[in-house]
Amino acid sequence: MNSGRVREGSRATAEGGHGTGRAHGKAILLGEHTVVHGTPAVAFPLPTLSARAVARRTREAVDQVDSVVGEPFRFTAGNVVTPENALSGAHVAVEEALRRWGLASEAVEVVLDCEIPPARGLGSSAACAAAAVRAVAELYGRTVGSDALYELVQCGEQFAHGRASGVDASAAVASGPIWFQAGAARGLSVGLDAALVIADTGTAGATQHAVTAVRRKLEADRRAAQRLLERAANLIESATADLAAGHAEPLGATLLEFQRLLTELGVSTPEIDTLVTAASDAGAYGAKLTGGGLGGCVLALTETGDSAATVRAALHRAGAVRTWIVPTRGAQP
Repeated sequence: MNSGRVREGSRATAEGGHGTGRAHGKAILLGEHTVVHGTPAVAFPLPTLSARAVARRTREAVDQVDSVVGEPFRFTAGNVVTPENALSGAHVAVEEALRRWGLASEAVEVVLDCEIPPARGLGSSAACAAAAVRAVAELYGRTVGSDALYELVQCGEQFAHGRASGVDASAAVASGPIWFQAGAARGLSVGLDAALVIADTGTAGATQHAVTAVRRKLEADRRAAQRLLERAANLIESATADLAAGHAEPLGATLLEFQRLLTELGVSTPEIDTLVTAASDAGAYGAKLTGGGLGGCVLALTETGDSAATVRAALHRAGAVRTWIVPTRGAQP
């Protein structure tokens, strides 16, 4: 855990210049929803989808963000009054960082540019929070340890999503695929040379609503819930072994089985089902929703090269509004 002290000379850093930070999106391969109830989850970073931040003291107002393509948004944290309905996860994470570092009397403006579409289950809020905290840390000459960064981002995630498992907070700053369970993450061995084709349904997900609905469903029948969670854990264990061994076909079958489990939990939609079917019909090893569901994105496992392009085209024909291709061995930021 980081000691929480500001390095000597950090005040000079804050007096002039600025701080920058970056983080990336993620896709959950398996474990969404069940991870909140104790199962593992497997997530891949999405290095091509990033969030970037610039932080300066407010007297040096930020006019623009260099080297970004989206439309940035900004907030001021620290010694300012902000209505709760104007807060974001990134804002909350920075406020907590300033408090822990003994800098609550400072006022810092943060400008964020995020390429990750919001409300799609791709970790946009966690990535924004991580990028913002990193920018403020650089501004004040801090080195933030991985544990401290996770805790700060998780503060933002709890505000943004209610009961957040922590997988997004871990994956936003991970250097490769991770296994996550009960607040702890570790890197995964991936021997599979394949591609993940991620497709946006064009409909915003509803994470908080989905999490609440799943919790109520599981609480309504404890025995059935236990069986379902054991089934989920077994599928995730099997998938992890197949990832390491490079077994694409059984991994694809596991993805389809987990999609059936998520359908039982009530978080799939007709649009998601259509894309899952389209990917399978186009030759994907398997496909499922990724993220909170009730909208958002679908993830399909395919061969690389032409096969991935074929599945991508089929997903667009089936209604996907945008797609991304991530190689399983190249998911490194």
